[in-house]
Order: sequence, then C-alpha cells, then structure tokens
Amino acid sequence: MLDNGFAPLPIVPGTKRPAPSRWSAVTLDETRIRDWCARFPDHGIGLRAGQLVGLDIDELDADRAHEVQRLAERRFGESLLRIGQWPKRLLLYRTEAPFAKMKVGKVEILGVGQQFVAFGLHAATGRRYYWTDDTPLDVCLEDLPSIDQESASAFLAEVGPGEWASGGRALGQGRQTSAPSDAPLRDDTGRVIDGRDAWLSRIAFHAVHDAIEAGADLDLQLIADTVWARFVETADLGRPKRDGGRGYALSDALRKVHDKLRLAWGGRLPDRHCAEPVPTYELPSLSIAEGRERLDDLLRAFCAQVVAWHQQDEQTQDLPMLGIRATVGLGKSRASRTHLSRLAAGLRTDKLPHRILVFTPSHALAEETAAAWTDAGATVAVMRGYERTDPVSGEPMCRDVEVVKAALSAGLTVPDHACSGGDGRQCLFYDTCLKQQNLRDVATADVVVSPYDALFTGLAFEHDDIALLLVDEGCWARAEDNRSDIYLEDFAAEPIRGMGDGIGHGPTGAMADLLAFRRQVLAALMAQGPGHVLRQTLRDAGITEEDCRRAARLERWRMQDTHLHPGLSGKARSHALRVAEETSRINRLADLWEALGDAFGSPSGVSGRLRVSDPDASGRHPFQLRRIRRLHDSLRGKPVLHLDATLRPDLARTILSGLSIETVDVAAPHMQVRQVQGSFGKSMLCPGQGLAAEERRRRENRLRECVGYVRWHARRVAPGRVLVVTYKAIEAAFDGIPNVETAHFNAVAGLDGYKDVSLLVSIGRPLPASNDLEAMAGAYFDRIAEGRYRRDRAGLMMREGPPRGIDVLRHEDSFAETLRAAICDDELTQVIGRGRGVNRSADDPLEVHVLADVALPLVYERLTTWDLERPDIVQQMLLSGVAVDSPADAAALHPHLFGSANEAKLAFGRAGFKGQNPMSISYREMTLKSAAYKRAGRGRSWLRAYWIEGADEVVRTRLEGILGPLAEWRCEE
Repeated sequence: MLDNGFAPLPIVPGTKRPAPSRWSAVTLDETRIRDWCARFPDHGIGLRAGQLVGLDIDELDADRAHEVQRLAERRFGESLLRIGQWPKRLLLYRTEAPFAKMKVGKVEILGVGQQFVAFGLHAATGRRYYWTDDTPLDVCLEDLPSIDQESASAFLAEVGPGEWASGGRALGQGRQTSAPSDAPLRDDTGRVIDGRDAWLSRIAFHAVHDAIEAGADLDLQLIADTVWARFVETADLGRPKRDGGRGYALSDALRKVHDKLRLAWGGRLPDRHCAEPVPTYELPSLSIAEGRERLDDLLRAFCAQVVAWHQQDEQTQDLPMLGIRATVGLGKSRASRTHLSRLAAGLRTDKLPHRILVFTPSHALAEETAAAWTDAGATVAVMRGYERTDPVSGEPMCRDVEVVKAALSAGLTVPDHACSGGDGRQCLFYDTCLKQQNLRDVATADVVVSPYDALFTGLAFEHDDIALLLVDEGCWARAEDNRSDIYLEDFAAEPIRGMGDGIGHGPTGAMADLLAFRRQVLAALMAQGPGHVLRQTLRDAGITEEDCRRAARLERWRMQDTHLHPGLSGKARSHALRVAEETSRINRLADLWEALGDAFGSPSGVSGRLRVSDPDASGRHPFQLRRIRRLHDSLRGKPVLHLDATLRPDLARTILSGLSIETVDVAAPHMQVRQVQGSFGKSMLCPGQGLAAEERRRRENRLRECVGYVRWHARRVAPGRVLVVTYKAIEAAFDGIPNVETAHFNAVAGLDGYKDVSLLVSIGRPLPASNDLEAMAGAYFDRIAEGRYRRDRAGLMMREGPPRGIDVLRHEDSFAETLRAAICDDELTQVIGRGRGVNRSADDPLEVHVLADVALPLVYERLTTWDLERPDIVQQMLLSGVAVDSPADAAALHPHLFGSANEAKLAFGRAGFKGQNPMSISYREMTLKSAAYKRAGRGRSWLRAYWIEGADEVVRTRLEGILGPLAEWRCEE
C-alpha cells in the first residue's frame, strides 16, 4: 500500500485506534513500515488521511446511506468502497490540497489529522471490514477520483443533517424528529429492536439491488447469506417473533430474498434510483443593456396603447393593463418615469386625461417616489392619510380623526360627513386643516403618490382626469381583510329594527323573513360545528344562494340615517357616532351573508373564506371572514401599469384582474451568491416569552454564532460596506459592528441606499405558519389548503458544474405554496436586490450570503453548510485579537472563551487546531499575519501566534502583558 501511494498504519486489534504514538506526524517510508510489521504483526491496517480522503457515511438507515453514496458517486465519481457494519460505508478519494475533517450529521469527510481502518476486525460486529470490489492493494492513490475542499463542502450541504434518516426513532432522545412512521426502533447501540421484519425486508431489497447493479448471478442462497449476516449484525435476535414465539432464522432471509427476486424477474421491484434535482428556473440570458432595451420597448408600446385607449370615443378597445416582472436594479422605476412623463405631456396637449396615480408600499417610499418624480420635472403631491402627521411640521393631518373613522366604518364619504358638507357645515378645524391643504395640492398635481391602501379606499377627485394607475411593487399582501367580531350566536341575539318600506312585502314581512333566515343558518351551522362553511350544510337546511343575497339586502335595509355631519358636538355628536357604529355592524352582518352566498359558488363546495371557529372564552362561536378587498370603484376602468421584481400572476390578478404579464430577467455575472444551509428560523434565533433556560441559551448561542460570522466577513471585506438583513427581533444584535448596517425583513422593498455594499448577508427567512398559509389560501383563492409543510428537494443552478440539490421547506398544497413562495422567497429576492447585483462590474462585485434553507432562482457561486461555516474557536480568538496554538496560553489570553487550559485543549481538538495541523497564513478566506514565539524558561518549545491586522509589536506587547516576557519572537510577513 505504501508503494501505491497510501500511508498505512497499524491498528490495535478490535479497535479503530492506531498503535504508534504521534502517528499523524511521523514520516512513513519503507524502513518505518518494516519496523511496524515486525512490532505489530497481528494488528489491523489503517490508512492516514491527508492526500487521501475518506468519505465516511455513518448512517444506520439503509436508504439514506445508499442515497448519500449515490450522491457522492455522482459528484466525485465511483471509487473504492469499504464496509464495516452495514449499512455504514466509506468511499476513498484523493485531494491535491489536503484539508481538515468536515462533518455534517452522520456524514464525515476525513482529512488531515484523521485515519480509518482499511483491514481488520470491526469492534461492534467482530467481523472483518470488507471491500466490495477493488481494495487499496489493487489501486494507486493517484488513480482515485479527485475532490477538493469547496466541492466537499457543497456535497455536505446537499447531504444535509438527515435527522430523520439517522436510524429511526432513537430511544432516550428528548427531542422529537420527523422520523417516518415505518422507521425501525433502535436501542442505544443502534440495533433494531422493533420493526425487525420490515428491517429484514429492507436489507433484502438492497442486497438484491446490489447484486443486479454488480451484474452478479442472482443466486438465492448467496444473497440470502449476505442478508442474514447483515441482519445478525444489526438486529436484536434475543427475542422471538411476535407471531408465534419462533426466533428469526436464515429461512426468513431466504423468504425475503425470494420475494424480492420474484419482483425483479417480473419487472416489479421498486427502483432505488436517487433522482438528480432539477432546477425549476432558467438562467437569465439578457445583459443589463439588453434588459433595459426590452424594458423601454415594453413601456413604449404600453404608452401607445394608453394614448389610443383615451383617444377612442366609446372605449371599445381592451383596457391597457400591463404587469412587468423585471429584475431588481434594472431601473424600471426610472424608466417608467421617463416614458410616463412623455405620455402625460402628450395627453395634456391633446386635452385628454393626463394625471398619473402612483401607488407605493409605504408612506416613506411615497415621499421618496415623489421626490424622484419632482426631479423628473413633474408637479407632484403625496396623498397623506388622515391619521398621518405632516412630514415638515410634525402636526397631525386631521384633528378630528374620530369622526373620519366613524364615516369610514359606516361606509360614508369622509369629505361630506366629516369635513365640509354641501349644506355649509364644516369641521371646526377645516380652515387650518393640513389634510385639506394636502387635498388641494393633490387636486392640482400632475402626479399623485399614495400608499397601497388608497387602492382599496379610493381617491376623491372633482374631475375624472386620470390617465393611468402605476402600481410600484407587489400590492396583493395589502388587500387581505380579516374579520372575527361577529358570532354565530348573534343570529339569534341581534335585534331587528329600523326597517322601512321598499323591499319584499313590507316591514313586518321583511323582519319575519330576515328572522327566519337567521334561524335557519344558526341551526344549520350549529349542527355542522366548527370549521369552514359547507355548501351542502346550507342546502340541507333549505337555504339557497338567493336567500343569502336577500338576507344581506334585508340587513342593510335596517340602516338608519346616522346624521353624521361636520362640526357636530355634544349629544348630537354622540348620537351620530353611536348610529355610525351600528351601521358599521349592519354592514359587517351583510358582508357575512354575502360570504354565505359566495359559498354556493365555491369550486370545492367548501367556503375557503368563511369558517366557524371554536368557542372562545365567552362560550360563543366567532365567524372568521377572510376576503380580498376589491380595487375601489373610483379607480376601476383605468389603465394600469404594474412594476414588480417578484410579480406572481396568480396573486397580482386577485387585485388587478385582466393584467397581462411580461418578464425581463437580466443576468448578474458579477454577483457572487453563497448559499449556507442550516437552521436559521425564528425558533432558532429569536428570543421568546416563557422559554426554558436551556432553550434560551441555545437560541442565544446560535445568534452569537451568526454575529461572529458577520464580524468575521465584515473584517474580511473592510473597508467595504456590509448590509445584514434579518428578523426585526434580532436586528439590534448586529449593531456596532464596524462597517455593518442592518435592516429587517419586509422593510427593504424599494430602498436604494445599499447599491454600493460589498457584502450583503441575509439571515433567516420570513416563513409564515402553515395555519396562516391555509387561511390566506382561503382568502385569496377561496380554497381549503390541504396538507402541511414538508421537506422537499430543490435544484440550484451553479456558476460552474452541474446543478446541486438541497432540502427546503415547501407546502404540500399548491395554493398555500404559491403564498409561501411569495411571502418568503420573494422577500429574500427583494433583500438581495438591494445590492443591485445586475449593475455590478468586475471592479465592483457584490458578494451575497444567504443563510437559510431556501432555493431562490439565482446563479450560485458556492454551496456550503452552517456546520462548516459557523465561527470556530480559531476565528473567535482571531476576532478577539490574536490566536495561539497553545491551549494553556489561549486560556490565559481569552478567559471569555475558555474556562481552563484543559477546556481550551478540548476545544482545539474539536476544531482540529492541533500541532499536526499547522495553519497557513490564510484561514477561512482571511489573510493572516503570524509570528513564532517562545516563552521564557527552560524546556519551552516554539509556539505560534496569528492575527488579522496590526503591527507585530502590538501583538507581542499584548502577549507579554498576560503571559510574561517572551524569550524569542520571530515575525513572519
């Protein structure tokens, strides 16, 4: 084996431990090997890793072990395969640049400082390790497939921790895993103690497949012998079978193998192929220049359609409604201002409607957008809400918000009932009202900018001179309207009064009809019980859709004149406010009846928007009505231009029906994306109320690791700017890190202040709860979402090499999954877009780190896993000023990291920071400075210090201040 390029070691019989001391550093030559052969003649043989790499699959789940092996063979090539305790296995590879051990879950890549048994007895089974074909005696090291550190890291990220597949429902573990229900039950040693028959069948399944793939004769006895040997090694045979007291025997293995062979001969044996994950997206092919040219063409054509539509006499042409999904950073807002400014000027000249209404996600972005339009030469006003304050003076826009709210809740027009009525009545504050001044500014502006809410509340104009609506970014999330303030029992308790003439057969008859409808619905839904309203429940009770529509009209017939007028005071005001509240409640009851009517048209026969909840503390059953607010009548029938980097047609059309969609995807060749797989959910990072001390510490530790990760990479790219986007609850944890700025999810869309950052780090993802998704699916699609979150395999497009696969969370229901992707994936796309990757050049690249288990439609430079990226003990020392390779000195220099020298020694061992693994001057992408030093006193050995920046004398002074005078100090530049 030495001649074949390997580094053999004698292994103590029945163990995995090398017999010689200092085995990891000793020079191996023919003399050394002959000496060991003489001294350890009965020992096993191990192989030292370094240039040799061992890919150790320590999985007890046979399917999982096979999947990992097949993935390794796809990524690196088929190689020598060694088995000790099946289904565990080890593959051999080589590397040109040796690296330290890497591990994720049950899969370990053995590197510098490691070794493994090649020949000998397995400690657990007492049987010999064996190779499935060739061995290191037959193949030279240089003929093994090659692997490097980066590809090994990406492979482990693809493998993932595989918690459920680590052998089943392990005993004695307090934390539940997502183990499949048919997984065998194992004891602490890994032996199967329950589910043994299924386990024997699984062994037979894989053994038959192994024989088929090897092209071997399908010899029943030979395969059964292998199956029985594996079963004996991995299952508890001390107990009889459940079905009669007989123990397991070779005959059981023969029967299982016979069954599998019969299926194989009949072509019915299920395969065990591990499908290569296929990305569900295509790479953008347009350059930034080509993308902008296409965007200009789309906007130019749209403007021409708007002109033609306004010029027609009877408007028989289709209403121009265009949605453009364009890559963040393409300049869609700027381009639209250019084209729409020309459009408005031409329409004004032709004396056609020319004003433009612009809708933005927030008031802050409305102000920013208004400034941009002003710079473009337009007369602009921002529509500010009644409850807002003036951005200049800080004074409230409206000083009688109570009456405004009352008018809105009662469905009344605010100007007539709260501000200035037609009869000359005015609000007491009307003459000095900032809101009225704002309305006057809006009335004369060519461009009016408003937050999304105005899409649903409408805008009041004296003249209909609106040319089009421009909706900037996605507005669908603001359309959901949720109500739960009406109870099922209210159908019996709600009074019936105030009806006038004009409907049905008079007030008495109308009241009787409404009361009958209420009683029918109450009885039907009480019998159905909590849950979504079923169409059949209503039909069985004799209720029709028309009954529900008529009941809604009857409810509204109960409304009384609120007598709500501007300037009310005293008892008149109190009375008007009370009647307005009653009117609001009547409207809500009428809406409930309309929702019951809508249930008859539900595709599935179940209302996704209306459900009866479980009783609350009062013992009553609340209705939960979730629906989508419609585009306000004052805005309907107007041309629409919708610009959104993450536009999803199914969601956009719930608000803007009839929208046609165009896509402009642009490549970002100078944006380097690093995907870091791991658990970064809120339950891993964010504080919470009532947490147990252990859980609180676990979250604090993970957050501390993330902060250390940011500190490290911020130092690496300094003096470049860094943007960190994460959950609002932990955003402050990253404050104070030099050259780092922070933001949180759902507060970055449209922001343009980070287009020159060097590094953008996104930590976590805004993942909604499954129950919330199911409720939203009802609101947006009137569907009952079925299923739950599941782990799914997703493909990533890599800059170099084949696609990679990772595990991600997706919802089983297609409607719920659409919403999950819009809330989670699209928000992360918006986050990454803040760095304007499409606008970068080779001289100004953007680096993006995504710390989340998501698959975004991007080109990835690197795939890795948190187990390999979390700051290790060396990085922590370096971030604290200096790292040393002596555990005793490290404990003295960094008492906040180590409680004692022994604790430091153990930490060094876990990190692989040992004397036999010397560090280079580059560590985890950071260039380091180093010096050798020797402490004063006899017998002292040379040690080494490392640091990131600063003069070596400063570092030496620090060491001497804590360790005492140094006898020697040799700086290496």
